[in-house]
Amino acid sequence: MAAQLSYSNDLPVEYYSVNDGLSDRMVTDIVQSRRGLIWISTQNGLNRFDGYEFIVFNNHPDNLHQLSDSNIRSLDLDKEGRLVITYRTTYGLFDLLDPETLELTTVKLLPEYGIEGIPRLVMVNPEGEILVLSISETASNIYQYIGENQFRQVISIAERHQQLSVAVHLIQFPNGDFLLNDSEMGLRHISGSGQLDKHFGIGDFQINEFQGRYPGSAYFMHCDRQGRVWLSLQGYPGVFLYRPNDYLLEAVPGLEAGGYFNSIWEDEKGNILISRSARAGDKFPLQGLTCIRPDGQLFNFDYLLSTSRYIVSVFSRDFFRTLFLGIDTGMKIVQNRQSKIDAYLAEDLSQDRRGPVMRGIAGDGKRFVYFLREAKYLYEFDQLTGFIDTLPLVSPTTGEEISLACAGGLELDAEGNLWFYSCQNTSSEGGRLHKYNIESCNLKTYEFPYQFNAITMDRDGIIWLCTQPTTSKGMLLQFDPQVEKFLPYEDKEGNNPLRDATPHFIMEASNGNLWIGSENGLYLIDREKRLARTFRATKGKNGLASDIVYVLHEDERGRIWIGTTNGLNILEPQTGIFHHYSRKNGLASNTVCGIVPDGNGNYWISTYNGLSFFEPERETFRNFYSMDGLTHDEFNRFSYYRDQNGRYYFGGVNGINAFYSEDLLVNESTPPVVLTKITRYNAKQDSTIVQDCHLSGMEELVINPSDSYFTIHFMLPTFTSPRRNQFKTWLEGYDKQWVYQGSNPNLRLNKLPPGAYTLHIKGADANGNWSTEELAIPIRMKPAFTQTFWFFVLCLIAGSAIVYVIFQNRLEQRLQVERIRTKLSSDLHDELSGLLSGIAMQTDVLQMQTTDEKSKDRLKQIGEVSRRAMSKMSDVIWSIDSRKDKVEDLLHRMREHADEMLIPLNIVYQMHISKLDRQKKMQVTLRQNLYFIFKEAINNISKHSGATKVNITLKNEGQDFSMIIKDNGVPSHKERVNGKKSGQGLANLAMRAQRIKADLDIDKGEDGYTIRLRR
Repeated sequence: MAAQLSYSNDLPVEYYSVNDGLSDRMVTDIVQSRRGLIWISTQNGLNRFDGYEFIVFNNHPDNLHQLSDSNIRSLDLDKEGRLVITYRTTYGLFDLLDPETLELTTVKLLPEYGIEGIPRLVMVNPEGEILVLSISETASNIYQYIGENQFRQVISIAERHQQLSVAVHLIQFPNGDFLLNDSEMGLRHISGSGQLDKHFGIGDFQINEFQGRYPGSAYFMHCDRQGRVWLSLQGYPGVFLYRPNDYLLEAVPGLEAGGYFNSIWEDEKGNILISRSARAGDKFPLQGLTCIRPDGQLFNFDYLLSTSRYIVSVFSRDFFRTLFLGIDTGMKIVQNRQSKIDAYLAEDLSQDRRGPVMRGIAGDGKRFVYFLREAKYLYEFDQLTGFIDTLPLVSPTTGEEISLACAGGLELDAEGNLWFYSCQNTSSEGGRLHKYNIESCNLKTYEFPYQFNAITMDRDGIIWLCTQPTTSKGMLLQFDPQVEKFLPYEDKEGNNPLRDATPHFIMEASNGNLWIGSENGLYLIDREKRLARTFRATKGKNGLASDIVYVLHEDERGRIWIGTTNGLNILEPQTGIFHHYSRKNGLASNTVCGIVPDGNGNYWISTYNGLSFFEPERETFRNFYSMDGLTHDEFNRFSYYRDQNGRYYFGGVNGINAFYSEDLLVNESTPPVVLTKITRYNAKQDSTIVQDCHLSGMEELVINPSDSYFTIHFMLPTFTSPRRNQFKTWLEGYDKQWVYQGSNPNLRLNKLPPGAYTLHIKGADANGNWSTEELAIPIRMKPAFTQTFWFFVLCLIAGSAIVYVIFQNRLEQRLQVERIRTKLSSDLHDELSGLLSGIAMQTDVLQMQTTDEKSKDRLKQIGEVSRRAMSKMSDVIWSIDSRKDKVEDLLHRMREHADEMLIPLNIVYQMHISKLDRQKKMQVTLRQNLYFIFKEAINNISKHSGATKVNITLKNEGQDFSMIIKDNGVPSHKERVNGKKSGQGLANLAMRAQRIKADLDIDKGEDGYTIRLRR
């Protein structure tokens, strides 16, 4: 028996209303600007629509986007691309709005600006020029707007009017003539000089039945892209084409006889769409829509009225593709595509419901394709006739049709038998394997205690099944049709390789191995070695994207294609490397359930949310959904097939979809991405700044340091399904490669380092047709002042100033110390030295005057003490005198002391000086301690050594300074050497050497003492 098919693929429609941000429910007109944005006029404002949100323009005082009025009559575009906005409340003005800069110009139609009479019409001619028609008692005047609220009179038609508020329609021909109709004087042809060439009477319309009055108003007058004039008068049935050269009106053939046609629209292809009402004077509800191609061919578009019978305005680039319908409750975007996808066994239902669920497809490669339904039926499809038969599944034991439940898998063997599985009953307990012979229609069933999950047939005709036993999660079975027995598969150690995995799919590879997809990863069964290997999800390229595997396929290169719940994976078995593809790469859904090669290296991939066409070389996906004619967006495992003619069959939760690749893979030109808005959050002002104008001519986007983050909003000016448009971005200077953004139409950036970047954006429509051109936005991140060159310069200057001040301060301190030292040494020399010298002289005088020996000794003692004090004082004064800081001063002082101490004792000394910078200044402590060490050593030689000869050496050796004092004397007692000295003098030497961080050694030899100081 034949299965009854009934399926209605409704036109995909997206509906927008006041709930979505539209300013009013009544849409009066729709146009598209040059950049691709949609502009929608309503009775309460103008709306800019980018496919995602509306920006409203009106005369509300709180709105930043102002118009002169809100109740808009019509929209048009002039030759400069500006919106020409007219209002229902007044004919005394119109607005010009630049869609790019959002600059508004209000043009007033007053006598002081050159307009005589009462304005009755503002229109845009085919050249994009703005014309104004005004009526006075004595003339009808036509003016052209020339800018800056100035007009030039085109013609003045001398005619008397009794009614100044008539309804007017006007058309300008390419030669400058006009066709004018008003409700008082009727239709007339006016020459470019203002002369009346033809005044049409009622007889010129050649209509027998006329229910209106003439002269009267016109429903419409329209001059199309071919120069044809379309005319429909109120009360007149039919539509007329006007031949201006012959002044003839001809009825448009093929339209419904007696129909009243009240609105006309033209797309960019030159197609004409005309609406029809039931009675004269009635505009709504509409009763019909007719599309007329430029070649005159008529198409019935009445089916569009299923979306609404109150269509007020229409905009479309192609009436056979996407239409924008302005209706009384909002706007609808309708995809007027005649689907090239054949639907079988499908029902007319919404996406949230399910129809016939398909679980298997197989074919004989000649004429017939077989469809397995999840419940009840197995079908045979005849490719020649297009008929579908339901195959009888009759039990040979009972003679009744079996109850088919949870069926799945469909394999056709070489003997003409269809193999598939099902449950033993509706409770899904136990499994049944069915063999159905397509010639004899005989059915044989093999029962098994456990339910089956997957089936495949190997090259030897052996059936392999996956099941779920109660003792483990999964089990692999083999069924030999000759033996007709189920045999569990075990590895070489006698274990069940699927004990920890619930299986979903099984496939035999070209080398005879079995691949099994499960809930716990991918299993490779080497039947020859009886070994099992497992692949599971890991991070990186060496693992699955998900452990849940629904479908497998082996390509001609031996690679394993894996459908998971986290995208499509491709495994290279030799290297173990996985390639991952997901929604981020453009795949329709991450849950993949079918993989079918097209024979040219490309693949059709069915998912749980759409159908994808994948081109591996380009790594691009093109996606298709129910809006493209599919019966449903959700597909199923085992339900895919490609026949011998290259026709594809995909089954899901609502029947079968059949098509050829060329029916869907129509290469369409996708326009480049358009920038719609830039928002930035200014942290200093704690406010969000929005820029929605001056975007197309932007040379550079400059982001200030106070902008914490900014967001780039963009859109693709194709409205097939705007919310499914796809985008990818590349921030040159930051990103290494393109980043897939999915359907997100904005990109938020924050904390970018200062510098220059370029943001590249590409877009694709819902089917994955990527634009060849890209939007490039130069971005300059201005650094904070603390990150600028001048900040570093100022820091350097400030640092230098601080260092200079510190240096000057320290220098001043040193100079002050030196001044104090100089003053102190001078004062000591002048005061104390003079005093001590006076004491010595007085004792000498007294010594010569006294006769008492005892007193003489005392005076002599006092004189010696004062002289020693003078000597000590001289050393102190020299050591603190800042004028004696040079090496030369130290050497001079040493010579003086050596002369003073050694020469009187007839001790000969030699001083050797090597590699010393005599003009170099020395630190005070270093100079003092070196001198006192030298003095102490010379004093010891003079007092205790008994030497006759002394050698003194001072020299620099590399970075080290050394002082060596050697005598040839013999001490009277033993002393410890190498730094371990006896006596207060030697202790002083060691202490002073330590102060200047020098090493001091005193060596005793047979030929005298040697003192070595090294620093």
